[in-house]
Amino acid sequence: MRYHTLLHLVSGYLYNHYGALAKSSAIEENHARLEIQFPEDRVPDNLDKESFKETIDNLIKQDLVISSEEVDRGELSHEDLIRTYTNLIPESVRHVRLVKIEGLDEQACGGTHVSKSNEIGDFDLTQLKNKGRLKKRIKLALR
Repeated sequence: MRYHTLLHLVSGYLYNHYGALAKSSAIEENHARLEIQFPEDRVPDNLDKESFKETIDNLIKQDLVISSEEVDRGELSHEDLIRTYTNLIPESVRHVRLVKIEGLDEQACGGTHVSKSNEIGDFDLTQLKNKGRLKKRIKLALR
């Protein structure tokens, strides 16, 4: 739950500031990985590990409320609720669960999450690596 919510926090921040979409993600026993693709015209040139970690730490400490609600698929009228590079929701799914992080992120997701951002706790940003001109790989480890 902590890793899943942390990935939402990171992807929500990157979407809001750069329009970046998640290409892939994985949660392992000792770390989580997120691959992000930036739009051609919004690739950050100053995203360094230290300042990026500090930004995410500050979001966690804001104790943002995390909630969810189920909506009819027909109500998903704007693409803003699909933050992955490819829409992973099968057409057969009629009811979609939206996860909201107060003031930061709202997207379709079926996973489990903590109820407030400070429950994520401390983490290490173990990798912020270029995977091409438009892509970055981010690895995070909870403490």
